[in-house]
Parts: sequence; C-alpha cells; structure tokens
Amino acid sequence: MFDTTNQVSSASAEVARLRTGIAEMAGDDLNDRHTDEVSERLVGLLEIAERLDAEVTRVAAEWTRRRGWEADASLSPTAWLAHRAPVAKTEARRLVKAAKVVNASPPLAAALATGTTTSPHIYALAAVMSPRRQKLLPEHGELLAKQAERLPLKDFALLARRWASIADDQLNGDSHEPEPPGNEVKAAVTLDGRVDGTFSLEPISGAQLLGVLDHLAPPDPVDAPDGPRSLSERRGDALAELATTLHEGGEPGSNPPNLDVLVDVATATGMQPELALARRDLEGIGPITSEALDQLCCGATVRRVLMAGESIVLDMGRKARFATPSQARAIRIRDGGCIFPSCDRPPAWCDIHHIDGWLNGGNTDVARMCCLCRRHHTLIHSSQWTIVVQPDGSFRVTHPIRAP
Repeated sequence: MFDTTNQVSSASAEVARLRTGIAEMAGDDLNDRHTDEVSERLVGLLEIAERLDAEVTRVAAEWTRRRGWEADASLSPTAWLAHRAPVAKTEARRLVKAAKVVNASPPLAAALATGTTTSPHIYALAAVMSPRRQKLLPEHGELLAKQAERLPLKDFALLARRWASIADDQLNGDSHEPEPPGNEVKAAVTLDGRVDGTFSLEPISGAQLLGVLDHLAPPDPVDAPDGPRSLSERRGDALAELATTLHEGGEPGSNPPNLDVLVDVATATGMQPELALARRDLEGIGPITSEALDQLCCGATVRRVLMAGESIVLDMGRKARFATPSQARAIRIRDGGCIFPSCDRPPAWCDIHHIDGWLNGGNTDVARMCCLCRRHHTLIHSSQWTIVVQPDGSFRVTHPIRAP
C-alpha cells in the first residue's frame, strides 16, 4: 500500500516520515517476540491509529471547507475521495459527513485536534446528523464536546441519538423548517431476480416492525431439521410471510391479486430454447426459476399467454383457478398449520402447497394438497426435501440425506 520511493515533494514531509516508519515496522519479524510485547505493540498501534484517524478527519474537514475536490472538476468530495484514495464510496461518504460535523462546531474541532475526544466519538455524532440538525451544532457543539470528553463511546453514541431527538423537537417548533424525511424504502431488482434494498423508518414504526418480525419468527430449535436461521434470515422470512398474508387479503383462502408470469412455449413444455428466446418472467421482477414458478402456481390464478418469440401471441387462454376458498379452509383445518417437522406456524400464515405440481399435471385435490409456511414452501420447491402422502392420508416430509 505504501510506496516509500516517492519523492518527499509528492507529499508532506510528515506523511513521508509516517510511511517510512510503518514500512520499517511492517518488516519486523514478530515470531521471536514475547506475547506480552506483541500485545503491547497491538494496543499502541491501535492508539496511534485512532490519533491518525482523528488527523485524517481534521484534514478532511479543512479540505471540504476549501472545496478541494473542485480543483479536479469532481462533482462531489465523496466521488473525489473514492477515485483518488484507497477508500470505498461508503467510507468516503462517512468521512465527509464527519468532516462537516467538525467544520460546523469549533469546540468539537478543538477537542478532536487536542485528543480530548476521539474520532469514533465524532463518527457517532455524524451518524445521527442531518442537514437540519447540523444547523444547531454551533449552539450545542460545546456541550457535545464536553460530553464526548467525559463519556465512553457506547454511552456517547446513545447520547448522540438522544440529542438528535431533542434537536428534532426544537426544529419542529419552527414552522419555516422543512419537514424531516419520512419512512423510506429503497428497492431494486438485482440481476438474479431478487429484490434488494434498504429501508429507513422513524423510531416508532421501526420498533413496531422489528417487534412484529421477531414475534412471527422466533429463534429456531437448535435441532431443527433444516437448521437454525440467523436473526437476519428469520426477519427476512417473517417479512415475506407478512407480505404474503396482506397480499392475499389478510384472510386464509382469500383470492390474491394477479401476478403475471410470461412463459414461452418451449420452456413451458420442458424443452431448452435458445437463451435469448427463453422466457419465464415474473412481471415487474424479471426472470425466475422453475421452482419459483411451481411455487407461484400453488396458490395463484394463472392466465395463459402462449408466445412465439418476443412479440407474437399464439393463444390467450382463460384463467385457471386452483384451490377454492372452501378447499383451502378444509386443508387448513385438517393440517392445523405448517406440516413441516418442528414448525409451529399457524394455518393463517401458510400457503396451500400442491404435492403434485400443477404444471406437471397434478390435480387440485384436497388429499394431494397441504399447508406449508412460506419458508418451508420455498424450501420444498428449491431443495431435495419432498412430501409423501402416507396410506392413512397423513404426510411425511423426507430428505435423501437429512431425514430418516
């Protein structure tokens, strides 16, 4: 990373000395060093790294104040840093935000320069900063600097969040201030057909959402047949189940809105058309897998549109309905919820799964359908887990390796 052969004129003498010192230290063999000595060096380097990070933030503040990126015709400080320095855009954006905090408050700038506060404290404050809140830093900067000097990072981060709420209260009293941003969801369809994105919710809505998700997807048993999920996986599955229930009207057996899937004739009949001609697209999302199509067909209304190539419509058949509300109600009463071993999802949170795929000629018979929660419905369609109907009409979930 560091090139000590550069001429000192290409950078300040101080930076050149740092590069030389780090290069010399990097060449030191640690194998013969005592563990205590290695520990002492590690702590010392971390202390130096924090002070170096503080200096980076302080210099970045002066650089942004001078709008140094404009000399290279760059459109923003973040873009300039990501192009000229070994940092990603996310880190560059974080640095610029911290620099703006330092510029907006002389007491915080002085505390950072003298070492009475640390760069992580500045970053913690920058994390809750917005253009509206930043207007109050000249008034509140001295108080925040004193608290940053007194409090450990964890406590100061909480204090910064509290300050943000107080700042919002003060700003909301000024009718001329623009309203703060509301709830936001940013989503995009990725190349592999997944919906990826981020969301930002105001505190009450965010707490309610997390509470609902954690209630719907509590921790899995350690010995769950398909393995315990992480917190993020459980919340993702719960969000999918929540969307499914609302999509279906919030009532078991209700008819969902239409989801259109465009499938070319060759793909529908199991052939392998040319890649450019193959089509199995979920409207609004794009290409989906055959497993996803099979799962969708378990509980959707299918409208057949047979295509030849990209634009010629051969036939538009009538809608084909699957499980009727009465059938779905009977299945949910019979199964009492998801039939997958160890799963306790109630009937209202379950899909109706066709054991014999409708696209493969399966009939819509109550005896050949069962309840599966969204997570296990997806698992059945995308893995080697299968469902076998026993002679007594019960169901047995099997796997060639994991299930007995």
